[in-house]
Amino acid sequence: MTRPVNVYLFGSENNGWALDTDLTLTRESLLQIPDAVSLTSLADAEVVHSVWEEPLFTLDQGLLTGKRVICHVCNDLMRLHENPVMIRAADTIGLWVGMSAAAVADLAALRYPHHFIPYAVDTGVFKPVTGGEDTKEAIRSKYEIPRNAFIISNFMRDSFGHDLLVPKDQKGTELLLEAGRCLAGLGVPVHYLLAGPRRHWIRQMLGRAGIPFTFAGRVTEEDDLASNIQPPEVIRKLYLASDVHLVTSRWEGGPRSVLEAAATKTPILSTPVGAAPDILEQKSLYRSVDEVVEQLLSHYRERSLDETVDAQFRIIQAKHTAAANAPLFRELYENVGRVKPYRIVKKWVERPSPPPSLVKRITDLAGAVMGRKPSHRKLCISLWHTFHKPPYGGGNQFMMALQGAMERQGIKVVTNKLSGSVDVHICNSCWFDYQKFEHKAADHPLRMIHRIDGPVTLYRGEGRNVDELIFSLNEKLASATVFQSAYCFRQSYELGFKAVSPVVISNGVNGDIFNAGDRRQADGRQKIKLISSAWSDNPRKGGPFLKWLDDVLDWGRFEYTFVGRVKEHFTNIEHIPAVPSGELAHLLRQHHIYVSVSQHEPCSNALLEALSCGLPSLYRDDGGNPELVSFGGLPFRDESDVLEKLDRLAANHESFSNLISIRSIDDIAARYIKLAEKICDWQV
Repeated sequence: MTRPVNVYLFGSENNGWALDTDLTLTRESLLQIPDAVSLTSLADAEVVHSVWEEPLFTLDQGLLTGKRVICHVCNDLMRLHENPVMIRAADTIGLWVGMSAAAVADLAALRYPHHFIPYAVDTGVFKPVTGGEDTKEAIRSKYEIPRNAFIISNFMRDSFGHDLLVPKDQKGTELLLEAGRCLAGLGVPVHYLLAGPRRHWIRQMLGRAGIPFTFAGRVTEEDDLASNIQPPEVIRKLYLASDVHLVTSRWEGGPRSVLEAAATKTPILSTPVGAAPDILEQKSLYRSVDEVVEQLLSHYRERSLDETVDAQFRIIQAKHTAAANAPLFRELYENVGRVKPYRIVKKWVERPSPPPSLVKRITDLAGAVMGRKPSHRKLCISLWHTFHKPPYGGGNQFMMALQGAMERQGIKVVTNKLSGSVDVHICNSCWFDYQKFEHKAADHPLRMIHRIDGPVTLYRGEGRNVDELIFSLNEKLASATVFQSAYCFRQSYELGFKAVSPVVISNGVNGDIFNAGDRRQADGRQKIKLISSAWSDNPRKGGPFLKWLDDVLDWGRFEYTFVGRVKEHFTNIEHIPAVPSGELAHLLRQHHIYVSVSQHEPCSNALLEALSCGLPSLYRDDGGNPELVSFGGLPFRDESDVLEKLDRLAANHESFSNLISIRSIDDIAARYIKLAEKICDWQV
């Protein structure tokens, strides 16, 4: 008989939140297969198994050498790649555990070795009403929740620890607020039931909006991460007190609320994130603010979601328990010999360095001897791009904005320079003097972050040779790769291109120019003003589609402006040639809705400029557009649905506008800087 595999299982945050639950339930599954797995210390382990990725990169590499490394996908895989630590992932993790169909699809697209084991929930705790004090009436009475109110529950951690009044993009808490506003406006006696730590923003905003709520915890202005994580038994009762549980996340791995609500037979509405489509009925999923308001209204009036709970409960019992997962873990560990053992990759060995305080003392002492003032050397970054005076294309606009944002954050920035004082070079695709750069790199290895858009083959309709050039440069020169969107990342890999140490960092725009400022709001009495913009007149930017809209739109309801270059001639759409950024921003703010008609856009700067000016977007549902817009607009496929989607967006214009959330150029620059610092720390 084959002996069990020695496994070191870890990854706890030690705060009772989601990752701790994942660890507990994984341990429970492994303990059910003692003939296959023996849990041991790190020193004795053959396999290191973590329920999330970051702890793996804190371990001493020498202790990992020769061991097989397994890691769960604890969040949306593409979003995980926004963290610079992921440049070490491919060299460290030998097998990924995908816990949803979406995670497995992403793992397969990126050619990562993987095994499917679903999320589990503790059905011994999370179970339906059992009577007595479990009843909805009894629980509402205990928490002094109004008996006749329509109770919408939401349990999550939705603010940042460093700023408790800033909502996390991921959790979409703005949608929770907007849905409440809309329902209250329709006369629904909505009452929110909140639990979880760091709910400061939503409590404040609900109070300002006059929407009643109950918070199951201790209200404090301080960070309550250590005090307001409720025990699972309490959370179960709060589910049972709810009329419906609402998940508003923009992206997720789980979320755990989906499993817990389904296990307690609580009606639930969720965005189609993570494991939600694996568990929930279609009736329990939504994609936009107008959809969720309609579904909540239907459940309030007709209890329409009650018919979903039995099927969702059965899925939990059959597929999402520790016992159900035990055979899947057995299969994994019976084949663990196929996982490649970890070995130290020289380029990612962290270099030992003296403490910063010692470095400063030595530097200052040397400066004093030479009669100089203490020095504070800045990180120096060279941006490589063929710059053009605007107006010009989106890549040019981004590189200019990136330079300004980096300089504001104390970085010394030069352009197209190869001096020895440069720490990291950021090179834009193949739109720079790569022959000059490659020649220098042949003599002296350079730290290069390679920014990649595309694939060019898709957004131009031709250009495989350009993509081949880009990835040839990447293989020869890059220390790390920045894809502008998850779409770029996935599509490049599906076309057979593989990048060096990839991460995902989106574009940003100059917020001093592109901002909501004096944005015009629709008042219901005037025409809805639509606008589109593009620098290129490539047909894939949407010229033919705009011509079709020119013929079919109801010009008694709409006005339309196109700014930029286009080959088509319009009868009703006003065409304004390309203008400088300041003029474009002013034009955008004079309109109500931005229409993005281009195809296969990797990360549209034109779309980002419009969103930054407060315009919700009607956008083609492909490329990187959905990642940028999220709840701030509606997607369309083609001529068959665009007019219906436009009607919906126009009818709910302000709600969609309130849900725009994009990252500032300062945030984007900070991500590049952090990546540059990691490269300087890790590369030898």
